[in-house]
Amino acid sequence: MTGFGRGESAGRGRVYTVEVQSVNHRFLEARCRLPKRLAGLEPRFQRAVQQRFARGHFEVSVQEKDLDGGTRTLKIDLNLARQYVESLRALQREMRLPGEVTLDMLASQRELISVEEPEGTLEEAWADLEPALAAALDALATMRRQEGAALTQALRRHLGEIEGVLSRVVGRTSDLATAHRNRLRERVAELLDGRLPDPLRLEQEVALLAERGDVTEECDRLRSHLGQFRDTLDRADPQGRRLDFLLQEMHREANTIGSKAADASLTQDVVELKTAIERLREQVQNIE
Repeated sequence: MTGFGRGESAGRGRVYTVEVQSVNHRFLEARCRLPKRLAGLEPRFQRAVQQRFARGHFEVSVQEKDLDGGTRTLKIDLNLARQYVESLRALQREMRLPGEVTLDMLASQRELISVEEPEGTLEEAWADLEPALAAALDALATMRRQEGAALTQALRRHLGEIEGVLSRVVGRTSDLATAHRNRLRERVAELLDGRLPDPLRLEQEVALLAERGDVTEECDRLRSHLGQFRDTLDRADPQGRRLDFLLQEMHREANTIGSKAADASLTQDVVELKTAIERLREQVQNIE
């Protein structure tokens, strides 16, 4: 499910802002964008997400602000700067080149100037950051729960659609055997040019045809899967994978019903049944 959360915390002269956003994903994946000095904390951020959620793609970003400007210092490598100046002047004399070695030339050399972070352990940084991360994850979880409640209602509507189509399929199958028997008798009578067929053989063929086209078991199993789906929606813990499995089984039963369907109206119902199951599958991809 999609969601967004934001949290802030302060400590040791810094303010930290943590933002977490999630989008749909079959598995759990967490990526972090951290300041360079905090890169070693990435596994902790990932574990914190894994402890709270079961599915989704998560993006965690951390920003820090220096409150008093004293937490970082600028360092200039004077010895290296002197070597630059001496080397450039020696090159100038050797090549008889015009010009002067200026401050602008030295300032463009990135290795001469660096920003040093204050001494501090990752444990201290984590202690300052963790409240902001917890607040962001809490806000994200709240948004996902709200989306989940609306999604559950949509899923129940789709289940009702499937049950309605399934009821029509069951209602049609009760008349199929009679229709098959009448069509077979008409066809046999036509082929025999009005002569009466062997009644016993005809009934055997009708029974065999009815058995091949019987979808009662498939309909019963599909109805059972729908019941299990409803029960699963009522559970509080993550059930996305279980719902995925139930949908696979529902697709399997619908395909079998379609392969056995020998009636044009029943075939149309099977198409509607598969369409409704597919709509349900698309929504389940958003469930944790």
